Amino acid sequence: MAIKVARGQVTIIDQSDAVSLQAFIGSSQPLTQVFNKDTGTYIPSWTSSPFLTLTPALFVSGSGATDQITSVGNAATLTPGIKNGSAKWYKDGTVIATGQDSCTIGVASAKYALTVKANHMAVATPQVRYAFEAIYIDANGLEIVFRTEIQFTQHLSAGATITAVAYAPDGVVFKNDQVPTLRAHCDLWRGATIDTTNITYAWGIRDSAVFAPTTLTAAVAANATAITVASVTNMEAGGKLSIAATQYTISSVNTSTKVVTLTSGLSAAAASGASVSCPYYNAMLGIGWAYLSSTNPRGVTAGWATNEITITADAVLNFETFKCAIKDTDTSSGNASANKVVCDILSFSDMSDPITVDLVSQKGFTIKNNGNDVDVKAVLFRNGEELDAAGTFYTYTWKLWNAAGTSVAKTFSGKSITVAKADVTGKGVLMCEVSK
Repeated sequence: MAIKVARGQVTIIDQSDAVSLQAFIGSSQPLTQVFNKDTGTYIPSWTSSPFLTLTPALFVSGSGATDQITSVGNAATLTPGIKNGSAKWYKDGTVIATGQDSCTIGVASAKYALTVKANHMAVATPQVRYAFEAIYIDANGLEIVFRTEIQFTQHLSAGATITAVAYAPDGVVFKNDQVPTLRAHCDLWRGATIDTTNITYAWGIRDSAVFAPTTLTAAVAANATAITVASVTNMEAGGKLSIAATQYTISSVNTSTKVVTLTSGLSAAAASGASVSCPYYNAMLGIGWAYLSSTNPRGVTAGWATNEITITADAVLNFETFKCAIKDTDTSSGNASANKVVCDILSFSDMSDPITVDLVSQKGFTIKNNGNDVDVKAVLFRNGEELDAAGTFYTYTWKLWNAAGTSVAKTFSGKSITVAKADVTGKGVLMCEVSK
């Protein structure tokens, strides 16, 4: 399946020169800690090396993908950076001083990293939130306060209970071409140990158009474009469905009548009760998650059926969430968790300079008295420079929606297209998706 890298619509954008700050906190440990009541142990324990290390990162508009957290600002000399002495760490809203509560705070050159050498969660307090706050001085000498937070949750294990714990060993932020891949790792914990035997893994990416299998409630003739199904939950215009191993694209969904209109007619007749499925559905992941595999990688290059996947920057358009489902397939006598599925999720962000899509037309976007067609061209920009001027590197997919925005009236492909006057009744919304 093609990897979408950008999407554009005809709209008006107001851009200002104000400095935009985006801050994150990276963690050296998973955001979930397991406490075993039987043994009194924490997994992982923050009291022993490598401890818990929280590292803030700051990205400033106009500074590319360079982390600005170590920069030191000075308003008097108009030097942009962090104001000296303004950096502070908080634990559950209370300021942390270095050396307090088994915490050590690094200097500016060490990115103000907070090292925690104690387990700050307990059965009575199963969550802890850390916050980093500082003042950024911009090139005009203005002071901007910014704050970012991270929260940890403790899972109480009775000993034999299983749970899934996911984390990102290399962080969760892509920065232009500096980080080609990141990893998402997920383990099944049985009590206080990781279990790797008789385990099945499934990874998915968030996709609201993935629905559970359903059936036709009425027979359909060949070449028909409308079908009636038992359930339309999660079905969306533009989504995919399969009937008798043939895939179709959904044009519109009527939630009242449960009639689904397809963009093309059925290749063969189908009987009432025939199966209707989403090609990306997996029972372990559930609805709303597209199952990742070698045939549906979506930018994930390896590890689809293991405890660790490799994610490329192509998989993350601004922000993406991944889910790992693990099934205990040990059906031996006495295993209370046999065939049980446990899950955890991870989210990744793309801090790369975005690709923007400008839709331009020499004739304009107004059809006057049914006298003209509309020619449209997608022009791509990244960091102020035009990309793919020849239109050969990316794939351009267009959708023309009806006036109500409820169904796709027509589709196009190519960098430049022509929307015929006959294709638009009243008005329509034209969307271009760019993939590679």
